[in-house]
Amino acid sequence: MLHRAACLVILLACSSFTLPVTGLMIFACASEANAGETQQPASSMLHGKVTDILDAAGYTYAEVDTGREKVWAAATTTPLQLGDMVSFATGMPMKDFHSNALNRDFPVIYFVNRFITARSGQAGRTTAMASPHGKHESAPAAKAVEGVNKVEGGSTIAEIYDGKRNLNGKAVRVRGKVTRYTAGVMGRNWLHIRDSSTLDDLAVTTGDTAAVDAVVIVEGKLALDKDFGNGLVYPLIVEDATVTRE
Repeated sequence: MLHRAACLVILLACSSFTLPVTGLMIFACASEANAGETQQPASSMLHGKVTDILDAAGYTYAEVDTGREKVWAAATTTPLQLGDMVSFATGMPMKDFHSNALNRDFPVIYFVNRFITARSGQAGRTTAMASPHGKHESAPAAKAVEGVNKVEGGSTIAEIYDGKRNLNGKAVRVRGKVTRYTAGVMGRNWLHIRDSSTLDDLAVTTGDTAAVDAVVIVEGKLALDKDFGNGLVYPLIVEDATVTRE
C-alpha cells in the first residue's frame, strides 16, 4: 500500500511534465506492482501466403510468408495448398523446436488450434477469415460426403463418435471416403475418412496404403485420447487398421 501511495505521489508531482514522461512513470510503477506475476504472451493474428507444406503424424506444418518475414506454424491436419492465404493466432510460439516426426529443427514455430482459410468451415457453421485489412470474409460451410453409407456389420462415423466411450479399446468396422493420406510417418500410414453421417473426419493408422478420394472399409481398434508424443494427442483414432478399397 505504501509503495502504491508513493507511486501516486510521484505521478502527481510529475503532472506538469510532458505526457511521454507521465506515461513512462505509469509504466514503471505498473511494472513494479506486477513484479513476480506470470505474464502470458498476447495473442495476435498473422496473415500470409503458404509457401511450403509438410505433413507429419496428423499435423500440417506450413511456412507462411507474411510479407515481412516467413514463419512456420503447425495445426492438426489441414488440407492446405501452396499459395493459399491463411490466418492463425500467435499465442503459442516455441523456440528451438525439434520435430522427431520430421527430423527437423525450427528456430521458432507457432502451434495453433487451426489455420483459417477461405475453405474453412466446421459442421455447418460459418467461419470468419481475417484479412490483412482488418475485414472478415465468410468461409463456406463444409459439405457432407454423399453416398457413403454404413457398411454391413459395422458403424457409421457418427455412431462411432456417439458411442466412443463404450467402443474404446474395441474393434470397429466403418466405411469412409479418404480425405487425407500421409505415408511412412512414425512407422505408420495415416489417413482420415469421412462418410455421409457427419462432417467429422475419423483418423486411422494402418500398414496398408490408400488414395485420397477412394472409398474404403476400415477395420481396427478404437482408441481415445491417444498420445503419440511431441504434443500429438488424438481424442479419437482407429489404430492398426486393415484398409480395403471397395
